[in-house]
Amino acid sequence: MSTVARLTDAGIADLTQLLPPSTEELDAPVSSSADQQLRLLALLNLILRKLTEDTAKNICDSPTRATELALLTEDLVKTMTRVQLVAAGKLEDSAAHTLQEEPLIALNEVHEHLEKFIDGSVQLPQDACNPTGTKMLYKDTAEFCKAQMHLSKAQATHRLISCELLLPHTGFNGRQVPPRFKVLGDVLDGGKADPTQIALAARKLVALQPGIDAQKDPQATAEHIENVLADSLVGRNPGGTGQLFKHFTAHLDATALEQAEEKLEPYVGLRCKGRHVRGYVWEICTDLQGHELLTTVAALVANPRSRFGQETDTQTGISSNDSKEAAKPRQPELPGFGNAEKEAATSPEAAQLPDWAADPDMPEQQRPRAEFLDVGGTDPSSDDGPFVELLPGESLEAARERIKARGLLQFVLDSIRFMASDDRERSPELPMKPNIDMLVTISWDSLVGKLNDPGITGNNQLISAGSARRMACSANIIPVVLGTQSEPLDLGRTQRFFSRAQRRAMALRDKGCINPGCSMPAYRCEANHIQPWYLGGKTDLCNGALLCPTCHASFHAEHLKIIFVGAIPYVLQNRALDPEQKLRRNWFYHPEAATI
Repeated sequence: MSTVARLTDAGIADLTQLLPPSTEELDAPVSSSADQQLRLLALLNLILRKLTEDTAKNICDSPTRATELALLTEDLVKTMTRVQLVAAGKLEDSAAHTLQEEPLIALNEVHEHLEKFIDGSVQLPQDACNPTGTKMLYKDTAEFCKAQMHLSKAQATHRLISCELLLPHTGFNGRQVPPRFKVLGDVLDGGKADPTQIALAARKLVALQPGIDAQKDPQATAEHIENVLADSLVGRNPGGTGQLFKHFTAHLDATALEQAEEKLEPYVGLRCKGRHVRGYVWEICTDLQGHELLTTVAALVANPRSRFGQETDTQTGISSNDSKEAAKPRQPELPGFGNAEKEAATSPEAAQLPDWAADPDMPEQQRPRAEFLDVGGTDPSSDDGPFVELLPGESLEAARERIKARGLLQFVLDSIRFMASDDRERSPELPMKPNIDMLVTISWDSLVGKLNDPGITGNNQLISAGSARRMACSANIIPVVLGTQSEPLDLGRTQRFFSRAQRRAMALRDKGCINPGCSMPAYRCEANHIQPWYLGGKTDLCNGALLCPTCHASFHAEHLKIIFVGAIPYVLQNRALDPEQKLRRNWFYHPEAATI
């Protein structure tokens, strides 16, 4: 027996000795033992409440101890959530809903005055149940839980079903029945994951059963899915597990996506909803292709660094963004390139990456500077949006959303004018011509019709194989075929900056920021050299990956490492985030990827 186990048993024994003897003993020894343990639980509840309050007061301003308190309370919540499921199972096994009114009244009275129950002056009432065939106070255990514990019917039912799926219980014939999902039950018993998320995963796994039964080997498929879910519940956040279910649902039922897309078809269109106080309201209902297009356009319109959608001077041909950028300091040349003396005379020296964000062992001359891949400081005048006019009572965030929506509307209207005009040539009066691609990642077998596995768009939306084949005929749709290890095929390369083809390749391979747990999509990420180019790193796909600006800064500060395994980038996070130190792909975009 371990030291912790011995301490636990000794602590329970010592606390039990502190309980005063009961004023009267029950006849049944089992009830007597259970009553003593229930008295101890009631006392422990009061001890925990006082102990946590005293601990919080004594922590003062120590962030380490405050973090440990938060972690311990999360462990307590996980323990008690599991105990809730255990208690619900005992209510079902003991047919608690058959209790008569008198013992329930007495029981509620005891629970209202737990201090008397703890000191032994009050006893729990004897069991008295209604016989079979008579009118019960409650129809079933769920209704009993709803009334006695003030739960909703959905909460009560959820606890009972979760107990049946995850914990051993007594069957209708009195025999012990093992849990339906033993692996998930082991995760629940281990206390390494949130019991609420485990219970939700078990319920969702039941919903996947029809698709599992349709596979060639249902048992092997079910075991594989349960094992992957168990690993996800322990090592990922709820968003990552949700993406995993999304992945399994699409692959188990190849027709589900097509059916969902067909249901959208009657509602697709642009409809006028009439004139309102705020203006004429039009409603757009679109399919996945339209959603992807609008999402990409909205991101480009809202990006202050992009020339996309900006007005152009008819005489100079310079966009409005270029004229604003001209007043800003130029990006410093990389070491060993350009005329450094001339640059120093015409542009102020950019600030270096702050000390707190850089690795202490990195030489000072190698630290990134401001405007170099956006990991340093930026122009302070742009932080608060100098060109954003706030309406009365409007926040800066709301103003930016309003301007983004207006820019998107202007683009749509200009596009309509452009398409309706006989002259399709570039006109200086219109915004700069859009440069929009829609990436659809799909296997070769699905593209040619051998399989019906779904594809994935650049915004991480599942698309049926049939729709992907139809969209492959459109001029602005780029179907990208993957190799056996999901590596892009037949895309070009350059020597210094990543080419457009390589960025497309990274977008379809990574789908977004590669840091596990980050949900930043590909079009808001930066193509990053794993080994810096100015230190000899090549501009190849096997030396590049997508990182959002925040994770990009973390990478340069060496808070994470990127390692390629078979042409695929994996991330090794720091020990504070990943004590197991495993190589991981971002489960938000690659829920099926295993750790290494």
